[in-house]
Amino acid sequence: MKTVADTDLKRLEDLIINGQKAIETRFTAIEHSIVEIKADIGEIKADIKEIKQDVKSLEIGQAKLTERVEGMDNRLKIVEGSQKNQIWALITILGGSLITASVGLLIAILRFVFFK
Repeated sequence: MKTVADTDLKRLEDLIINGQKAIETRFTAIEHSIVEIKADIGEIKADIKEIKQDVKSLEIGQAKLTERVEGMDNRLKIVEGSQKNQIWALITILGGSLITASVGLLIAILRFVFFK
């Protein structure tokens, strides 16, 4: 027959073994979680790298668009300047024509009045 001390020692041994198994199970779960976290971090790094490439591509596209808009702005300024010149030329021509027509009409009226 076993003594009380043997039974108590066996219970203590079982408690220690079971405690070690529980600790090992928890460590295994933690190690598995760490592996998953590292894999997730790797995916995040890959996503960040892809996003950086997309941002760089967008910046290049934006620079090209800015350049095109500036070119269009310069062409618009040239067209506006040209239109202003054309309008002033038209005003000058019309003004000259009105003056010529007025002088011609005045001469015709004067001839009519004085040389009837």
